[in-house]
Amino acid sequence: MSARQTAGAIDLAAAAWVARMDARALTAGERGELDAWLAADPRHLGALVRARALLLSRRDTAPAVEEAIARDRVPLHSRRRLLAAAAGVAGLAALGVGMRQPAARQTYSSALGEVRHVPLEDGSTLTLNTDSSVTLAYTAGRRLLYLDRGEAFFDVAPVSDRPFVVRSPLAQLATTGGACCVRLNGDGAMTVAVLSGKLAVEGAPSPLAETLDRVTGRDWTLDLGSRDAVLVSGGQEVSVRPGGAGRGSLVSFEVVAPGALDRALTWREGRLAFEGETLAQAAAQFARYSRRRIVLASDRLAQRHVSGLFQATDMAGFAHAVAVGFSAKYREEGDTIVLYD
Repeated sequence: MSARQTAGAIDLAAAAWVARMDARALTAGERGELDAWLAADPRHLGALVRARALLLSRRDTAPAVEEAIARDRVPLHSRRRLLAAAAGVAGLAALGVGMRQPAARQTYSSALGEVRHVPLEDGSTLTLNTDSSVTLAYTAGRRLLYLDRGEAFFDVAPVSDRPFVVRSPLAQLATTGGACCVRLNGDGAMTVAVLSGKLAVEGAPSPLAETLDRVTGRDWTLDLGSRDAVLVSGGQEVSVRPGGAGRGSLVSFEVVAPGALDRALTWREGRLAFEGETLAQAAAQFARYSRRRIVLASDRLAQRHVSGLFQATDMAGFAHAVAVGFSAKYREEGDTIVLYD
C-alpha cells in the first residue's frame, strides 16, 4: 500500500494542475490524468478548488507560474508563495464540502464510415457522423456534452429548467430544446447549423472554469445575456474559427437557403446529397467515410459540377455514376479510384 500523501504534497500537486490549466487547455490525456488524480483521494478536489480560488485572488503569482508551464512544472518559490497564501484562506476548504460529485461521464463514438444513433436518458437523440466522438456529463441541473471530434446532430428534448449545453475547443452552445448539427472541420473551424428552436453560441470557457465545472458538477452554463453570445434560430448557420487564447471567433452568420440544411444532413441516413458541388468537393466528402480516395486526374474534371443522392460508403458506385454522366472513365488502384477523361 502506498504511503498516504501529506496535505502539503496534495496542495503542491493541485497548484501544479491549476497553473497548467491557467496557461492552456488540457489535452485529452491530461484530462484523463486529472480525473484519475481527483478520484485517487477525496482531499484532491478540495485542494484543486482552493488552488484555483487562490490563483484568481492573487494574480501576482501569475508570471512565475506561467513561466514554469514551459518547463511543465511549478518552480519551488512559486509553490511556496501559493502555499503560504493558502494558509491565509484556509476557510476556502469549505467550498469542497457538500459540493456535488463530478457528473458520470459516458463517451459515444462512431467508427470510420459509421453513422450511429444514440437515444439519451432525457429523451433527446444524438446522431454521430463518421469517425466522431461525444462525451456526456449529465447532472440534475444541466445536460452537458463535449464534442471531442467529428460531427454530431442533436435533437434536444425540451426541458426549460435544464439547459442542454454542447462544448468544443472553440465554442459552447446552449438551448432548452430544438435540433442542431455541430461539426469540427478539418481546417480547425467549427460549423453550427440550427434546424429548429433557438441556440446561444459563445466562446468556450477558460480552461480553469471548464475543468472546475467538469470535476465539481457545479453549473457554469452560458450566460445568455453575455455580449459575446450569438442567438441562432432555425434555418441559420454560424461558422467559428480559432481566435485569441485558443477560443473561437465568429466569422460568419447566414440564413441557409431552403432545402440546403436537409441536403447537408442526409448523412444521418448514410447518404450524401449534392446540388451543384464540384467533383473535387464531392470527393472530399466521400473521403470522410472511407480510407479509400478518389483522385481526379484533371483540373477540368475536378471543376465539373455534380448533383444527386449517393450512399456515403459506396465510393465505387459514385465513381461509376460520374463516369457515365460525364463520359469519363475510372480505374481502381488499390485504395484509390482514379477518374479521368
